[in-house]
Amino acid sequence: MANALTVSRLCLIPVIIWLILNGSPLAFLVFGVAALTDFLDGAVARWQNTETELGKILDPLADRLFISGVVLALYLKDLVPPFWALALLVGRDIIVVAGSALLKWRRQPINVTFLGKAATATLLISILLLLAGVSFGLWVFYGGLVLYLGSGFKYLAEGKKLWNSGPEST
Repeated sequence: MANALTVSRLCLIPVIIWLILNGSPLAFLVFGVAALTDFLDGAVARWQNTETELGKILDPLADRLFISGVVLALYLKDLVPPFWALALLVGRDIIVVAGSALLKWRRQPINVTFLGKAATATLLISILLLLAGVSFGLWVFYGGLVLYLGSGFKYLAEGKKLWNSGPEST
């Protein structure tokens, strides 16, 4: 069930992007539903005691694609957030996903942190605010971006420590 929620979020990404680019007010609703699946999938997996290796890979990847794709669509539609913020967000995602894949390949998976979860939640809320046309949504986005970058540096530091410890340590 939890993996199905994650897959549904992945499937909604192109729909949300299309709705944003076409200026549809439904983008807010569909994004809200997809964001809700992000909060529910982990809770459902823990509640049903069905956490899977696939879910541990798929959920963070879905989050990265979801946030980056939607922020890119917002930028293409209205140039908000500005390009530098989009570049920082997407660059962080590329580095974290690549590093996570390398560590997973070495059987040294990196754990999601509270800071990473807080950053993702803040970015999701900011995107809802931006889609609703709330004026301070961009400031919430900037706050989320600071958390996001901070969590990225934290993941890099932890990943470097794991990498240097060698694959035989796990």
